[in-house]
Amino acid sequence: MAYEKQLKLHIVAVVAVIRNQEGKYLVLKRRDDEVAYPGMYTFPGGKVEGNDSIEETLVKEALEEASLKLKPGKMLLKDKSFIRPDGQTVKSLSYLSEAEEPMDVKISSDFTDYKWISREDLKTIPHVGIEEELRLANELYVSGSPLEIFGTKSEKIEKQL
Repeated sequence: MAYEKQLKLHIVAVVAVIRNQEGKYLVLKRRDDEVAYPGMYTFPGGKVEGNDSIEETLVKEALEEASLKLKPGKMLLKDKSFIRPDGQTVKSLSYLSEAEEPMDVKISSDFTDYKWISREDLKTIPHVGIEEELRLANELYVSGSPLEIFGTKSEKIEKQL
């Protein structure tokens, strides 16, 4: 059957679930004027643009939003879909990632605050629904499975053959 393009456009977004040495995870507070999830805490991340790979986007967004340099590799924790208030569909992928110097956070003007949180801290802050990502990340760290063994690498094909 031949492919027929219809109204299938959507945003692909990726977020980096970053843990520090104390076992807490970085969340950033979205500005109150954001289209989706205003004033709520989420992980650093953003839209995949052009022909950028997932890993390139994770690295770029962590650097832009939190001034953190990510180590190579990532592990998919969760994927989800949602519809923004403006009707745009979003496919969001959450990746366990590691930062080289996780304590050196400097947030961009796209955010108003940041915190290092545990799963228990989620009860005290407004967030975008990130309980499952933190549960899975904790399980991986408790198991002792190093990210570099199971982490995936991205590939970008420049031209279609």
